[in-house]
Amino acid sequence: MYALVAVVLAVVAFRWAAEGHDGSPGGGTGTSTAGVVRRPVTTSVPVVHVAGEVQHPGVYRIGGDSRVIQAIRLAGGPTGRANLQGLNLAAPVADGQQILVPARVSAAADGMASASGTRRGPISLSSATAADLEALDGVGPALAARIVEWRQAHGGFSSVDQVDDVPGIGPARLEALRPHLTP
Repeated sequence: MYALVAVVLAVVAFRWAAEGHDGSPGGGTGTSTAGVVRRPVTTSVPVVHVAGEVQHPGVYRIGGDSRVIQAIRLAGGPTGRANLQGLNLAAPVADGQQILVPARVSAAADGMASASGTRRGPISLSSATAADLEALDGVGPALAARIVEWRQAHGGFSSVDQVDDVPGIGPARLEALRPHLTP
């Protein structure tokens, strides 16, 4: 009986060692007897904050190769007031990213000119066209195009401060534009 138990323990110990559980530091990582290198599995899942005009704003775990549109769907989809035109729905998401879905706004609230030609309120960076941005002092066609391109490449603006990341906008121009812009 003792001999049978000893044989069973020897077989179990042999299989244990063959699977890479050889007592080396790292809990069995390293080279096994089959010559296969074992590496720890990383389970880092990106976490994104979906806010604004979505059914269920909040913080969500999302697959590593996901896109903005998938994050919006994870949050229950856009509301009826959502303006998806200002977002690059195909942009990849990154861990810690905030995806802000803007609301559609009326022409007056979006900074369009009224019948008298005077401006009414700030321009939304999330939905403004290049022509809308050109109406701002100090913004010409090239700079307006770069703002729109940055928005499309990065999935939108979550704050006016991000305009500083657009090439050609420095601290002085940002401060001059700040009162006329909203994310």
